[in-house]
Parts: sequence; structure tokens; C-alpha cells
Amino acid sequence: MKKKKLSLRWAGTFIELCMGRVDQLKKGLVDANCTDFEADLQSSWYDNTVLLKKVFSADNWWSVDDLDHAMGLVFADRSALDTHLSKMAFEIDDTPATIDPEALPMSFYAPEAIDRLDKDEWVVCHGAQRDAMLHLDADFTPPFDPSLITLSFLHYPNYGYILIDLDYDGHDDVQFNFGETTYLKPRFFGKDHFNDASR
Repeated sequence: MKKKKLSLRWAGTFIELCMGRVDQLKKGLVDANCTDFEADLQSSWYDNTVLLKKVFSADNWWSVDDLDHAMGLVFADRSALDTHLSKMAFEIDDTPATIDPEALPMSFYAPEAIDRLDKDEWVVCHGAQRDAMLHLDADFTPPFDPSLITLSFLHYPNYGYILIDLDYDGHDDVQFNFGETTYLKPRFFGKDHFNDASR
């Protein structure tokens, strides 16, 4: 049977989120080298080569990720995700197709557990976000089956649901077109946050 082409387009906000462990010495150096995030966040943190080298022994901000590094479209909460699911655009052989969002299988995961923090340790979360258009093209043998579209999300309560995987029947060559970058203000979380099993 002749194959057909599925085209999926989904507009949203793309996030790249990095997490690293910071001890008391590093936190003191961060405080000394970043006196005012509000004045110029990009130069004070993201382009601060002295900070990167001296504190983290890193060449760039996205290397400060010894605990986690997640990226994908992000949705603030489950309500926002449900709303955006209905905005996915599908075409089959260049003809628009309507897909019921409830037919799409979804999986949700919690971040990997972080070893308990000492009283003088923190986790720093930082990263960037961009307007983005996700697109996935896949050749398939009819009939089209929306239950073969799988979506996997990583849930960070402080950031939302991050789409970490999307595929159709094994086709997962997802591409993005990006808009302007906005950097996230670094956030430091202590033991009370990360040692709480209920998070």
C-alpha cells in the first residue's frame, strides 16, 4: 500500500532547564560575583565567564547541569497542557486533519531523585526559554492511527510539564524553529525543598 505523509505542527514555549549542585563555597562565590540579577541577567550569569570558570569550571552555562538537563515545549500546568493539545495542527498528504486530543497517549514522569542535600548545599536551576514551532514529519502506511502518537512529559512543579519525547510509530525526528531567547533568573533551592519527598 502506498505510504502517506503525516505532518504535525505545535507552537509553544521551549525551555532548556539545567540543574546543578552548589556547596557553601560556590554559593558564596556566586553571591560575590552576581550582585544584581535584575540589572543585567545575561551578563551577570549567563555570559559571566569568570563565574563559569571560577565557580563551576565550565565553559558555558548549559554545562552547569550535573544533576539534570531537560528541554522541550513546556506547559505551566495540566490545564495549560490540555488547552494546547487542542492546538496541535495535523496534515495528511498536505490536507488538514482533525485529531481528538483524548486519543493521544501521554506519559508523565517525575525528575530523578536527588541525593539529600546538606544544610549548606543548594540546587541551582537556570536556563532559557524561546517561542518555538515544533514539527514532525513521518511517512506511514494507512490508515492513520492517532494512538500511535506518543507524548512523554517530565514534571517539574516549579516550571511545569516539559515535553521530552514525541513520536509517531517510532518516528521521532522532531525539529524546532525558534524565536528570541529569554533567560531564566537562576533559582536556588535548599534542603527544605529537595529533601521533601512530597514535592
